[in-house]
Amino acid sequence: MRTDDLVRAYLKNEKLNNEINDAFIKEVISQSLQTLLFPVLNIKREYYIAWVKKQEEFYLLQDEITNLFNQNQIKHIYFKGTELSKIYDDKYIRTRGDIDFYVSKEDIDKAKNLLTLNGYVLDNEDCMHHLGLEKNGLNVELHFNMFDDDVSKDWLRIFKDPFSLSEKYDGYRYKFKDEYHFLYCMMHFAHHLRTGAGIRYMLDFYYMMKKYNLDYSLLHKLIDEAKLNRLYLNICNLVFDLSGIFFDESQKKEDIGFFKDYLLSYGIHGYSNNETAHAASIHSNKFKYLMGRVFLINKGYRISKYPKMGRHILLYPICVICHLFYLLTHKLGKFFKFIFGKNKNKSLYDRLGI
Repeated sequence: MRTDDLVRAYLKNEKLNNEINDAFIKEVISQSLQTLLFPVLNIKREYYIAWVKKQEEFYLLQDEITNLFNQNQIKHIYFKGTELSKIYDDKYIRTRGDIDFYVSKEDIDKAKNLLTLNGYVLDNEDCMHHLGLEKNGLNVELHFNMFDDDVSKDWLRIFKDPFSLSEKYDGYRYKFKDEYHFLYCMMHFAHHLRTGAGIRYMLDFYYMMKKYNLDYSLLHKLIDEAKLNRLYLNICNLVFDLSGIFFDESQKKEDIGFFKDYLLSYGIHGYSNNETAHAASIHSNKFKYLMGRVFLINKGYRISKYPKMGRHILLYPICVICHLFYLLTHKLGKFFKFIFGKNKNKSLYDRLGI
């Protein structure tokens, strides 16, 4: 029995009585699918119960953040697992590691200060598109960009103004329109495929196709603009393989064995059982990444790192000097990997559609 058999049984509402060993359970956990063990195999009920508790804690923290932001007039958008869990037939099945939400670059300092004043603790992660915080043992990602600078210019263009792609939901809380959230989840999946992404993502795509009111003509247009047509075809076929439902009849049916095996060889966070996992994680556009990370052209990143200096253009040279010193003393190893690393997986990525 493989992990895809477990997913297939769950989506088809089947019960299995297969003999299960520790290796299989370890594989399922690496894919963040341990919550399926109880409804499908009637084992490890404690995994499911633990996620009932944790998911409720996430929802309570999300409500707290929304109340704070609404009271202080900060527009925000939740996305990824925070929204996806609610469209599952059982919201406790969808595991997640944090709460993801976006605020504008202009509000990032205000939002950060508000959260830290209310018990959220900043971590030391150095990221070009979000700040990490933690409260009550739960992680929060406060995004000021939807992506790092090195992704496709088409992706950056489409999501340049996330609020224009959203609708007001509750006070100052917004929700992405269905087609744009689907597209963003595809982009996020594509980004992680370079270093490994597990098969759990297919559950997300299945439920978005099942529950969202997708305008497929608009979705096809956006996917074409993002140059993710091949990946979308792979997703449609693997969702069909797992669920028996082909949601988008405009796509052609193909054998999906390669794509499925690739996902099964990785855990949800990129841990792999095959040699492709050991390829270096190389940024696709080194120049854009260099300008954004080293020379602080990325405004959101600059403000998040240096909130007092980052907003003022006259202080920009001082910001760059301070940041270069920080990189040399804290990030030298990663910087050399970035400069000299080579991407050897182009043909593989073409087959995956990324």
